[in-house]
Amino acid sequence: MSILNTLFYSEDQSVPISEKKILLKHVLNKSHEEINIGFDTHLKYSELHQYKELILRRKKSEPIAYIINKKDFWKDTFFVDNSVLIPRPDSEIIIETVIKYFPNQNESLQILDLGTGSGCLIISLLKEFKNSKGVGIDFDKKALEVAKHNKYNLLNNDRLKFYYSDFSEFNSLSYDLIVCNPPYISTLSKGNLMIDVRDFEPESALFAEEDGLYCYKIILDNLIKHENKKQLIIFEVGYGQSDSINKLLKNANFKVISVEEDISHIPRCIVAKRI
Repeated sequence: MSILNTLFYSEDQSVPISEKKILLKHVLNKSHEEINIGFDTHLKYSELHQYKELILRRKKSEPIAYIINKKDFWKDTFFVDNSVLIPRPDSEIIIETVIKYFPNQNESLQILDLGTGSGCLIISLLKEFKNSKGVGIDFDKKALEVAKHNKYNLLNNDRLKFYYSDFSEFNSLSYDLIVCNPPYISTLSKGNLMIDVRDFEPESALFAEEDGLYCYKIILDNLIKHENKKQLIIFEVGYGQSDSINKLLKNANFKVISVEEDISHIPRCIVAKRI
């Protein structure tokens, strides 16, 4: 069967053509351009069989990023599997915000990433700030293996270390910058999520008690123990949470410096500093 027939005359009409192209590119290891100009190319039986298996997984709502084990974020392509949250374009506002507040990218910073997951935030930051060092922590050992895999592929130097640790106990005193995209979806909202998020992405990276605010509270409780008034904190926040998190920060003696919007003009990250 040719590429054209595979894409356009498949019985699997529930999967959009754009997604079929991504899966076929993965199977054939071809670029978007090669797929477009090679419509007459015939697939081998093994390639067609593999493609149909991937289509079946997508029909069951499994995210494409998990099917092909990769997702673009900032300037790189990261390895992902179902032990980590899939990196999202909205989170790139954290990278943009760090550059905004530290315009001298030759600066030597000590950066801490709380709940590092795939490592996309800390790796992207260290590739921008080439004289800086960083640490990523996570309480999921499988997630840390993914982060280490991405470090090996994309950074592979001693400026970055990963540790198995919890938000509530890690000593944050020596860091100039802390970034964090914690679980912030209320557990009560689980039924409202799309199936590919709700049923496939790790619950521990998505959901939090207390209307999604629990992790922010324990992070702030820990930061209070380790006072560093020069330290900048950048939190990613969920839809409609910015006011509540502003109050948490102020109650913990932090000054909110700015609230940054994502590409959809929704408040997406909060920049704060200890008073």
